[in-house]
Formats: sequence, C-alpha cells, structure tokens
Amino acid sequence: MLDLSTIPVVDNHCHPVLLNQTMDTLRFRRFFTESYDPVFPAEHIQNTVYYLWMLRQMASFYGCANTEDAILATRNKLDTVSLTERLFRAANIDTLVLDTGFPPPAECLSPEQMGQSGHCRAIKLLRLEVLMQQLVVEYNDFDELVERFDTELSDLRARGYAGLKSIVAYRGGLQVIERSKDEAAASFDVARLAIRNDTLRITQKPLIDYLLYIAFRQAAEQGLPIQFHTGYGDSDTDMRLGNPLHLRDVLERSDFQAMKVVLLHESYPYTQLGAYLAAIYPHVYFDLSYTIPFVDRLDMLVYTRQALSVAPASKLMFSSDGTNMPEMHWAAAIRGRSVIGQVLSEMIDADEIDEQQAYHLGQLILRDTAYTVYGL
Repeated sequence: MLDLSTIPVVDNHCHPVLLNQTMDTLRFRRFFTESYDPVFPAEHIQNTVYYLWMLRQMASFYGCANTEDAILATRNKLDTVSLTERLFRAANIDTLVLDTGFPPPAECLSPEQMGQSGHCRAIKLLRLEVLMQQLVVEYNDFDELVERFDTELSDLRARGYAGLKSIVAYRGGLQVIERSKDEAAASFDVARLAIRNDTLRITQKPLIDYLLYIAFRQAAEQGLPIQFHTGYGDSDTDMRLGNPLHLRDVLERSDFQAMKVVLLHESYPYTQLGAYLAAIYPHVYFDLSYTIPFVDRLDMLVYTRQALSVAPASKLMFSSDGTNMPEMHWAAAIRGRSVIGQVLSEMIDADEIDEQQAYHLGQLILRDTAYTVYGL
C-alpha cells in the first residue's frame, strides 16, 4: 500500500478540544455520536464498529488494555496540554484550520494553545451564524444590525481570520437565495421575539440568507474561502436540505466567483454530487473527513474512491472534523493517510496511475490543496 505517513497534514476542518479532558465512560462515549439522546451512550455507542476500532487504536497508543476503563484511567492521568501535545505530534500535523464557533471558546483550548500543543500552525475561521446570533441579541434596529455585521466582516485577515464558515444547512437548508430588505427586516423582528435569557439560536431563514449574501460579497472582495457544512450532521439537521446541489444559486453568481467554496464532510451521503460540483465549478473545493461522520474503513474507502473518481485531487482536502477530544484529530490523520493511500494503491494496480503520480495526488489532498485555498 502507498505510504503517505511522512506527509504532514493540513486539517482543513476541525475544532478546538475541551479544556476538561477528565472522562467517565458515558461522557467519553457521548463524543462518538451526533445524536443528543442519552440512550445512545448508555446502550448503543459501545456496539458501533467505529467506536470499537477507536478503542483498539487508543489502547495501542497508550500501551494499556483494550478496555474503556483502562483507556480512561490512562488518559485521565494526563493534563489537557500534555495529552494534546502527545497526540498531535504523533499525528504529524502541519496546520489546523479551526472553526472556533463550537464548542464554546471558554470551554476550549485557544487556537494559539492548539498550535503550541501540536507544534503546528493554527488558523481560524469566523462562524457566521454565531456572529448573527450575537448581533441580533445586541441590536434592536435592523439597519444598525446590518451595518455592524458588514463592519465585522471587513478586513478579516487583519483580524486574524483565514476564512468563513456557515452552518446554514442546520438552519433551514443550503438553498440560500437573495432576499429583499423588507423580507429580511420582518424576519429580524421574528428573531428578536425568539431571544431567551439574552441568547438566540437563529433559525429565521430570510434573515440568515440576507446576511449570508452580505458575507458572500465580503468574501469575494477579500478573496476569502467559505466553508459550508453539507450532508451528515447533528440530529437537528434536515438531511434532505443538506444536499450541496441546493447551493446552485450561490455557485452560479459571477460576482461570487472570487470566493472559494469548501463543501465539508464529503457531503455524505451526497459524495458524488459534491465531488461533481468541485469538478464543474472552478471555485468549489471538496473536503474529505476521516473522523466525523463516524463510519468504518470500508465506507471511508467508498467515499474517497467516489471523490477521486469525479474531482481533481487539486480540488480535494483532508480533514478530521475533530472536536472535543484530541484523539479525534489524531485518529483522522492516521486513518486518513491510510485510506487515501489504499485507494491510490488500488488505482496503481488498475493501471490508472503510476506510483509517482499517486504520491503527488496524495500530497495534494493531505496538504497542498489547502495551502492554495487558505493562502498558506
């Protein structure tokens, strides 16, 4: 199998890890499901293939018995920084591209701490819906809200951001259309009524769409990439609306062509459709995630083959979507290199490419495409 282990990875999409890494069994299991229902960590997670694989990898890495109790006892002896440093160095990470909108920043290592722990570079993205929520709570005048939102998105690189991130797939779906000011203002009034205890989970689609178009213009003017969550996600997302084909209105706009669009989570299960968009639109890129969704190696092989069979490797990027625990980032780097290497080896065996070409494609996915997209 093609060995890609020496290539330092750019983790194109991940999150900070929690400051509190002391785990009991249920808390530990809870990080291996997208469901919020407590029945899953209590009864089901321990019976999933991905979780059983992860336990074996962790037991080997920590040099302990392959049981939850032994693994938790061993990792609980390490402080968060030491644990993160040990795992990130083993993962051979070049750069972390961090969505700092989740988990809450007060509960996590900062981007600077993430980079220091991993002896790597850490860059951050601005999550748009978090900013929207904060400003709707802060302002009771729609025009003032819009002005402040636009100001917050100006000169983002100077303010330490390498791009934007949207979770509109969770908040009404990926069909983002240009809305009138009157429609957005009426939606703003509805959002203000939904504020509880000075917090808001914004779901008012006309307002979200209106503000996203402001963000798209800023991103295009500044030449910044924007990531979209697509496909697989938490139980509160309507998967039917997470199909990346819904983004057609945005992708067709000539004035947004300077905004690189990154489709996250290989759009699972819409992988071929997302890869198609990356193959058709010059400004669309496609993310291959090797921790979340929580699927086994065979499924990872399938979506990696599908992506490579449709889109150029110069449009594909590796990620973990690692969050909460540093093992997520580490496991994705280990398995991602292995899965990509196996798919490329099969293409060598099928006489589609030679070994030198395969290694080049692997380096594009693991590192070089992200360097282009984020200007690294």
